[in-house]
Amino acid sequence: MPVGSRLRALVVVAGATVLISTSVASGVAQAEPTPNPVPSPSATSKALATPRTAAEAKAQVKALTEKASEIGEQYDEATDALADGKARLKSLQADIATQQAKVDALTADARKIALIQFRNRDLDPTVQVFTSGDPESLLSRLSTADKVDDNMESTLAEQQAQQASLDDLKRALDAEVQALADQEQKLADLKAQIDDSVKQAQTLYNQLDERERAALDSDEGDSTSFDPGELPPGEASAKALAVIKYATSKVGNSQYVWGASGPHSFDCSGLMLAAYRTVGISLPHSSRSMSQRGRAVSRSDLKPGDLIFWYSPVHHVGMYIGNGKIVHARNVRADLVIQSLASYPAPWAGARRILG
Repeated sequence: MPVGSRLRALVVVAGATVLISTSVASGVAQAEPTPNPVPSPSATSKALATPRTAAEAKAQVKALTEKASEIGEQYDEATDALADGKARLKSLQADIATQQAKVDALTADARKIALIQFRNRDLDPTVQVFTSGDPESLLSRLSTADKVDDNMESTLAEQQAQQASLDDLKRALDAEVQALADQEQKLADLKAQIDDSVKQAQTLYNQLDERERAALDSDEGDSTSFDPGELPPGEASAKALAVIKYATSKVGNSQYVWGASGPHSFDCSGLMLAAYRTVGISLPHSSRSMSQRGRAVSRSDLKPGDLIFWYSPVHHVGMYIGNGKIVHARNVRADLVIQSLASYPAPWAGARRILG
């Protein structure tokens, strides 16, 4: 490659490097999605027909509560997806910084080589041989110059290859940033739908008299107490006792909050996640995803610490704590409760053993 061509190539490479560096910096600066996206107009559901009887109101409250739970499961899955996306974004940013350093180093090397060639550009090698007082020394220098030429070609080829890798990483970064923005919008839409269902359910619930509200709450099962000391010796492992103690300790002093996982607010999967986290076990913040962890156990083979799932598709989870009892974040009206498994009317969907 002639010196002039190499110099022109170097100028192009250097210019491309500046442009891509600026573009990457811009992408990284925009990497965090908009913190408060505006819900789309279609995010909220339409109001139900006005109930004519207390029975209809109770039925609508149940339907709206279950609808909120179904949407809440989607919200938890979207939250997990968002967390995964942010982790990928952070990794991409680190990879881009490393790759940019490689490109910058190669560009600097190419500039140094080009400068050496530029300084020796005027004299033809034949003229130098005949005019040199030390032909042997000159031939040695010319041999070195040939190596410089080879180094330039090799360096430019490597620089361009590394630049191509940097371009690929930048495109991946742009795609990830857009995906995170989309995920943020999805979360906002789902949250608006949950809030709408909860608001409608609460309005209907407030219209019921005290007796009717008590009957509705009783339909979901009466709460009870639990003391880990009531379990027979050896009934639960040390880790199972630890997760049970954590979950049951939150009953009575914590609230049901969509997407929360402690320390004083939980949704159903958030309570399970937080409890198992105390013994070093990581679970996804999604009851549907949890239902794929561990191993399946039958209802007749439940042991303290097992996770229980309800509905199809799965959108609620609780923990079996022994003596026929469960603990779970039931809903926004009941918050966290301990009750008998038999008293909870939701359709059974299976159980999984995470410990052992």
